[in-house]
Amino acid sequence: MPLNLFTFKRALCTALSLTCLVSSSWAKETLPNVELTGGLLFQIIASEFALQRNDPATAFQTYMLTARTTKDPRLAKRAFEIADGAHAFEQASEAAQLWEKLSPSNADAQLANTLTQIRQGDLSEKRQQSAKDLILSAKNQQERLKRFQAIALQAQFSSAQPQQILTFLRPLASLCKDQKEAALTLAKLYRRTGNAELGEHFAKIAWQQLPDSTVALLEYADTLIAKEPLKAVSTLENFVKRHPKDYDAQLGLAKAYARTQNKNGVKKQIKILDPFSQKMPNLAFTLASICDTVGLLEETKRYLMTFERLAKAQKVSLERLPRTYLSLGMIDYKQRHFSAAADWFSQVDQSSEFFPQSRLFLAQALAAEKHFDEAIEALDKTKVNDQLKTEFLHKRAQILYEADRLPQAYEAMKKALSTDKDNATLLFQCAVIANEIKRIDEAEKYLQNAIELYPDNANFYNTLGYLWVENGVKLDQAKPLIEKALRQEPENPAFLDSMGWLYFKQGSLKQAQNYLEKAAKLSNDKEILLHLAEVYQAQGETPKAMDILRPMLKENAEDQEINSLMDRLHLRF
Repeated sequence: MPLNLFTFKRALCTALSLTCLVSSSWAKETLPNVELTGGLLFQIIASEFALQRNDPATAFQTYMLTARTTKDPRLAKRAFEIADGAHAFEQASEAAQLWEKLSPSNADAQLANTLTQIRQGDLSEKRQQSAKDLILSAKNQQERLKRFQAIALQAQFSSAQPQQILTFLRPLASLCKDQKEAALTLAKLYRRTGNAELGEHFAKIAWQQLPDSTVALLEYADTLIAKEPLKAVSTLENFVKRHPKDYDAQLGLAKAYARTQNKNGVKKQIKILDPFSQKMPNLAFTLASICDTVGLLEETKRYLMTFERLAKAQKVSLERLPRTYLSLGMIDYKQRHFSAAADWFSQVDQSSEFFPQSRLFLAQALAAEKHFDEAIEALDKTKVNDQLKTEFLHKRAQILYEADRLPQAYEAMKKALSTDKDNATLLFQCAVIANEIKRIDEAEKYLQNAIELYPDNANFYNTLGYLWVENGVKLDQAKPLIEKALRQEPENPAFLDSMGWLYFKQGSLKQAQNYLEKAAKLSNDKEILLHLAEVYQAQGETPKAMDILRPMLKENAEDQEINSLMDRLHLRF
């Protein structure tokens, strides 16, 4: 099959080219006795021209063919450099093997072959031994650390699991006395494999020995942030004072401020980093996340929109756009800009993992604008798997309920429940709607079923008790249910309201007043206040009733519930 370097998957993160790691001055080539003919020179020049024309595949093929023909390791090395530069890692490995075969005593060839095999996922004992030999053959400790870094980098780029990488690298780090960059690598790997204690230990060593290394700083600060957040922030602050133009450290400090909910600190850092975010889409995305963590909605929105503009213009990080549109829509929804939110949600691509979530939010935004039919259509036209089916049916029922289409909402809610029969939320909402459309027996069954399934859920006991109280039935059975709920949550205002309303229905007005006054102190809920006003009026305390109702009417003079109560109690504003 012909080689096409452009079909190979490029690396997901920017890494140092292996070429930069295998060019030591002490390496010597074993050169063949081959005459540099015109034909050979033409092939080399043609290969370089192909590379200039952005055709690395042709250049690689020609160099490999010529290297095999002439047995010249320099040509194999050049093929390796071309493949590595194009991130065609399998071809780089092939070239490195040929290079070492043609020049077996060349340390650069040995290192190139070892590194490419490790990057391909070869972390065998044999490969580990060859890595040890390369480290031990280094002239000094600095060279050992350099080689260890190169090996560790490629091991972490491989597809191996963190524990496998740690097992491979641990003895190699020992050859470097677990110092400096070796300690830093161990810190990362121990943390990735869940050993926070050793991770912190080696991060501290790395930071002490590399006090001007941003990477060591950020690793150490990250180990501190959970247990000693102030120390982590202080360490970062001291570093940026010494290195004010180290913007990776400045970004690290911004993240630390966010994790410690220091909003002013975040504001200070984004002023420093903002100019760079206007050209760097990924920085803009990161700053959006930081601002979101501390609740800076406008700044979050601004950076997300900056990211969108730059990502499209530079054609980079486009995979982040669906999440960006979803986040922008959620911000506008929180700010009650429902139409704008719907526009953002509509831009999420249907191939994205965020698409189903965006359709749920789109329906919610349309419903908030009273576009109920459009909201239902958005849900109905979205194809979802069985896992999401319940959620979509539930949202459909909720929107029908908001549209005051209660019979349809009830049928939709029952359909949702049929896909998840033990769902507590759906059982509760089926009961609520059944009660509203006067299907009391059905509401009772849903709640009794819920109590059997969730015997420790106080809400179900209270709701069933209140259902009977509100409908004036089974009051003697309602009381022990509400009492049971109150034993679990004695300060719950809804439960106190239920008990107060039960006493009112039984004619025990003073006891009703006591419970409702306590509930009103704990919550400003409209239903609690209306109940208390009615209890006051029933006892002839009209001024107290009006003290409750008057401010409520001032806030909403057209409220039907308040006006209906006043008419029923023959009260005037």
